[in-house]
Amino acid sequence: MQARRRRARKTAALLIVTAVLATLFVQIAPNAFAVAGETLRVSMTSAGVQATGHCYAPKLSADGRYVAFHSAAPDLVGGDTNGADDVFRKDMVAGDTVRVSTDPSGGQAAGTSQSAAISSDGRYVAFESGAANLVAGDTNIATDVFRKDLVTGETLRVSTDSTGAQSNALSRGAAINSDGRYVLFRSGATNLVAGDTGVADDVFRKDLVTGETLRVSTDSSGNEANGLSTHQAISPDGRYVAFMSAATNLVAGDTNIATDIFRKDLTTGEILRCSTNAAGAQVLLGGFWPDVSWDGRFVAFASLAGDLVAGDTNLTQDIFRRELAAPAAFYFAEGTCRPGFDPYIT
Repeated sequence: MQARRRRARKTAALLIVTAVLATLFVQIAPNAFAVAGETLRVSMTSAGVQATGHCYAPKLSADGRYVAFHSAAPDLVGGDTNGADDVFRKDMVAGDTVRVSTDPSGGQAAGTSQSAAISSDGRYVAFESGAANLVAGDTNIATDVFRKDLVTGETLRVSTDSTGAQSNALSRGAAINSDGRYVLFRSGATNLVAGDTGVADDVFRKDLVTGETLRVSTDSSGNEANGLSTHQAISPDGRYVAFMSAATNLVAGDTNIATDIFRKDLTTGEILRCSTNAAGAQVLLGGFWPDVSWDGRFVAFASLAGDLVAGDTNLTQDIFRRELAAPAAFYFAEGTCRPGFDPYIT
């Protein structure tokens, strides 16, 4: 009897181990089948036929299985007759190409959609669109930001206030956190949060679980910026946001009359200027195109400044990384960095 019980326990343990291994295999399968050095064309139909139009701005899921991009090609999916750029997602394992920029029933957008951002697992894709038919009640005649759930088909408009009311100006530049809960965008709308006087475009974060819309580009007391804020990036948990701003009132002592890089902590409200040297002193030419690490500790950005680090004599735009935990430190990549080539932090 005891022998039978021991065999039964061993069998049960073996089944549990087998189930765990099977789960792990499914999770790593996309990378397990990748071939080192392989180059694959993403912008293809599900049948592997090439597109007949230009394709732009790829964004990868965390494991590289899914790639989101936009294209005006009419033959990536069937029924594409809107004559406009659409957002697509390619599954590099299954080969499926799906159109993201559709309404919840799969109806195509009646306007241009672009600038995709994708969640870590590839389920959610955020994008901007000028289409007025992706959600009901879109009557603001402006570009909005949306999030598509590619499991349920749900399309949500992100660029709304905390009650869901639509914005009174265009919104652009979607960025999404790891699990798709938070979406960043910039907007010139004055009705997304209270007290917005419309001095310039602001950066906002939308919580798609609670519906809350927060203005990110404020000082530590919540006062609005007196200049344009844009090019936002979000940490995976949604707590930290990096952005560039021409505002001079986000932190004390900002007198360089340049676009600077800032990091906002949306839990504490703290805002830090990142485009300074290791001593915290401002530089003449500020910075552009930031990215933020998963824990908010590091911010990368581009800058033309020659006084961020010692020995910078190449008279060209470089990429820098600022460490926001003591001790402060800089790392930089030297060379010619053309505008539009953004730094990215793993």
